[in-house]
Amino acid sequence: MRIINFIVCVICFFLSQSINAASSSIRIAFLETEQRALIEPNKLLEQLTLAQSKHNLSQTEHAYNNTLLARLYLFQGDTKRAQASFKLARQQLPEQDNWILGYWLMYRSILSLEEAKLPDALKQIRFAQAAFQDSNDPQMLVQAKTIEGTLLLWQEEYTRSIQLIENAYIEAKTTNMSATTMLYVYTSLAAYYTNMQLYEQGLQYAVLARDIANKSNDVVNGLPALHTLCLSYARAEKLTLATRCYDDMISLSAEVKVPRYLFWAPAGKAIVALQQANYNEALQLLYLAKSYVNRVIMNPAHIIALNNNFATAFLALKQPEQALDYILEAELLLQDYDRPLNNRYSRQTLTLKAQSLEQLGRFADAVAALKLLVKLNDEAKESTQQKLEQEARSRFESTQQDIKLQLAEEKLKLQQITLDKLAKEGQLQTAYSIIGLLVILSVTIFALNQRRAYLRSQHRANTDPLTGAHNRRYILDFISQQLIDKQRDFSVSILDIDHFKQVNDLHGHAIGDQALIGFTTFLEQQLANTQHQFARFGGEEFIVVMPDLTLQQGHDFISALCITLKSLSLTDKKINLTSSAGVAQMTVGQTLNGLLKVADTNLYHAKNTGRDKVCS
Repeated sequence: MRIINFIVCVICFFLSQSINAASSSIRIAFLETEQRALIEPNKLLEQLTLAQSKHNLSQTEHAYNNTLLARLYLFQGDTKRAQASFKLARQQLPEQDNWILGYWLMYRSILSLEEAKLPDALKQIRFAQAAFQDSNDPQMLVQAKTIEGTLLLWQEEYTRSIQLIENAYIEAKTTNMSATTMLYVYTSLAAYYTNMQLYEQGLQYAVLARDIANKSNDVVNGLPALHTLCLSYARAEKLTLATRCYDDMISLSAEVKVPRYLFWAPAGKAIVALQQANYNEALQLLYLAKSYVNRVIMNPAHIIALNNNFATAFLALKQPEQALDYILEAELLLQDYDRPLNNRYSRQTLTLKAQSLEQLGRFADAVAALKLLVKLNDEAKESTQQKLEQEARSRFESTQQDIKLQLAEEKLKLQQITLDKLAKEGQLQTAYSIIGLLVILSVTIFALNQRRAYLRSQHRANTDPLTGAHNRRYILDFISQQLIDKQRDFSVSILDIDHFKQVNDLHGHAIGDQALIGFTTFLEQQLANTQHQFARFGGEEFIVVMPDLTLQQGHDFISALCITLKSLSLTDKKINLTSSAGVAQMTVGQTLNGLLKVADTNLYHAKNTGRDKVCS
């Protein structure tokens, strides 16, 4: 019986090995077909359509062919055929093949985004990752991670997005993955950094993605990469480069006959024309893009943005009636667009609506639109991205350092092989000396680099990126560890720059930023010879922590500081700023949150009773 069991186990082992080998062979064949499709999508569309009529194909091959067909239809913008091919492929998926299931789920998630079904898209891409994990395909797993990272940008989950993309970057770089995988990684990094307004980093990765696509003649992934590059140029206000980029995109889209990107290219170039105040040219491009909408676009976000750009052009040309028509179309779409980005699109639309109504002399309606805009602005303010940006940059720099260290370790391994060879040739003592020195040197360098990376990460994590002041995280840790834990008496004050929104509205955000930086410098100078600490608490709010000061002493100190502020000009526009402040003192049994709530309540009392005063 034992012999029989052993023979059965051996047979099962060899059968499983044969199945795995066959499965691997099929995947390789599929990916070879995909590579041809990436280079000549139209040719492969014809071949795959013909292949589906053959009866000698397996269920897995039919499922793969239909999934690839769906991808190519979506690339062209033929969403109805893409939906039909995905549906057919789903019916053909074999039960026991996780890889083909993952492949279907990964690309179906992209269509779900186009259908404005973001929750479905996120579920599908996460299931795809699990399927690729089970089928042991690290390349496809990395590609799926980059797609999820990009989808999360639509969800405005920026921290989770960069974590996924960074992990994909590390896996791809340290295992020398394919050009296609690197193109996915670089395109997702470019999308992330451009979305976070870190344009230089975004452009760096967008150029890398474009270059990979050009080198490998990858049209299917190359056009999205080129679109990301053009968008990055436009948002970075490198308008000449953006125009050339969109011209290249129009030429390539026409050459390979891809209607979807014949929408995106003129729509993007129109935004550049708006930035250049070429409003008639912008309208021509927008009408060209609009002619493709019904054929290639399903996601309402894209149509809302197009309508808002029409409205912008018509307003600039003093044609508010036409602008209002497009704004009303955008508002209708927004009613059914329940996504995190809804707030952003609604604010854009309301701003244009108020301007149109004002030009038409309908002032009461304009005021109503502005009131709703103020409400949405307050909601958006609560989800500020500055902290997310600095944390993401800190994590990515640390990741880059880790990669360098890993590469250094590989170099040391090669040096070890060389030294072993020397030892065998009779130079043992010399070899050991060199090995010892290299070990000491590598350990020292590793420790120093780790320390530098840690300090840099800590500095960025505790510093406000705009003003260079300490941030909320730092000051709360300072209060807890240096004052509360040590049972020291202290007072705090929360200061708010008065009418700061008017500074931004009247003089622009650049002057607003100058005011924040100038206020930071002012606080640094005033607190230079004291034990007091301060931080930017959020927006135009700052907190000052005053160890060993009673409530009255803290009130007097902040009052003197606010009086001094009124005599200064902190910006190029010679604007005199004032500040309202609330002061509170830590008491026995009180929590940190309770203390801050008292200070905040006093601040709002100061603001609501005339501003430019200190309440405690």
